Amino acid sequence: MGRFVHEAIAIDTRTGIVYLTEDFQRAGFYRFIPNHTRQLAAGGRLQMLTVKGHSNYDTRTGQEAGTALLAGWVDIPNPDPPEADLDNLAVYKQGLGEGAATFARLEGCFYGNGRVYFTSTNGGDKELGQVWEYVPSGKDEGHLTLLLEVTDSSVLFMPDNICLAGRNLIICEDNDQRSYLRVLTPQGHVFDLAENIAQGFEIKELAGVTFSPDGRTLFVNLQVPGMTFAIWGSWERIQNAA
Repeated sequence: MGRFVHEAIAIDTRTGIVYLTEDFQRAGFYRFIPNHTRQLAAGGRLQMLTVKGHSNYDTRTGQEAGTALLAGWVDIPNPDPPEADLDNLAVYKQGLGEGAATFARLEGCFYGNGRVYFTSTNGGDKELGQVWEYVPSGKDEGHLTLLLEVTDSSVLFMPDNICLAGRNLIICEDNDQRSYLRVLTPQGHVFDLAENIAQGFEIKELAGVTFSPDGRTLFVNLQVPGMTFAIWGSWERIQNAA
């Protein structure tokens, strides 16, 4: 499924396609089409996203939130190249050679509501982060939209792991300051859900946010010292917030 700096995956439950993020300063957004659904070890085809009509489109700067870009996919000829032993960008460079798009440090990735959400931790003109959405609209194409570009670190600072709560996204942060769980609404509003106040570890990273199968409990990890928190309450208020 590609020798690159993997971060997160999201699986389209309708098609079995796996979407993958790459956590590197220059990164691609990938998908893996399995030969047999739910049998990833049986092999498949690795592809990298491209913006149609714009060869080697650079999403890192100069973007406008809400603009839908027509996207397609290019094949990665060799997902396991020998040069990957020494070059973390060996797979990315193959996609680039086919005209694929460049992102900045892709981390969180989540599938829901018929679309894939993913984060660029330090993308954007101010390098404070971006939140993207990809909506498949056919076998080999879809639409890529920037949902949010961060311009104020007090609102959201370097988005990382994500999950859905109804229509809204819950977002972890990846920075060296006091970290929060934030909520992003479809209208582009951001508000605080929780703050890391673990004594002595206030600037350590929250990660791995996800709901229990019944949707009643939210789990999130504190990477250092290695703790998992369970949060429960009136999630309907978060799911329906605007």
